[in-house]
Amino acid sequence: MGNILPPPYDNLPDAVQNTLARSHVRFEQGWKGISLADYLKVQNDDGNLDVIKAVYDRCLVYPGVWSHIELIIGGWNYAKGHNVSQGFEFTCSNPDALLILMRQPNAPFCEDPFNVHGPRDSFRELIKHGPGLHVCISQCQARADHNHDIHIDKFQTVCQKVAGRFCNYVVADKEAAKNMEEHMKEAIPWMLGEARKAAEKRAEKEMEKYKNFFNTTTNT
Repeated sequence: MGNILPPPYDNLPDAVQNTLARSHVRFEQGWKGISLADYLKVQNDDGNLDVIKAVYDRCLVYPGVWSHIELIIGGWNYAKGHNVSQGFEFTCSNPDALLILMRQPNAPFCEDPFNVHGPRDSFRELIKHGPGLHVCISQCQARADHNHDIHIDKFQTVCQKVAGRFCNYVVADKEAAKNMEEHMKEAIPWMLGEARKAAEKRAEKEMEKYKNFFNTTTNT
């Protein structure tokens, strides 16, 4: 272990320490003067350090993934993630290179054939049951306002990799069916909630347009 971070955080893997040190610099831009030690305490108190370490550990199945995580932004644990997932958003200096890495035929991931997390290309760790990593890379046209996202699904959808790339969702196997059931049991209410919030935002925009039109016509 290195001594990049102060104790007791210096027992984290060097790669995690390096990423956290870089992330502190970005965090300090919004919280002027916060020391590295205080930044780490905030992350620890929020439960983010345990999440970051858990994500790092899962990345060991394909180590190149972590090397593309430049800065960590925010984070959530299972309790904050509607019991569906835990993870964080991140920046990446070369997302196209990360895409190439994830699309390698020998990668232990498959690519979702449709968007499941907004305008992002997403890749599921190939597992037999239980949790699994989900790497979500913002698509080119959305990178200005959508960070990349990496998280652990508590019950990963079990998949087979077809055509050397895409996910074929498996439910025939008993364990696979159980994972799918548990994942969707928690994920569907969350997805419905997100859809409702999006609909409310669209309605608010339309109402604002109506108000502006009404004000314009009544003032002329």
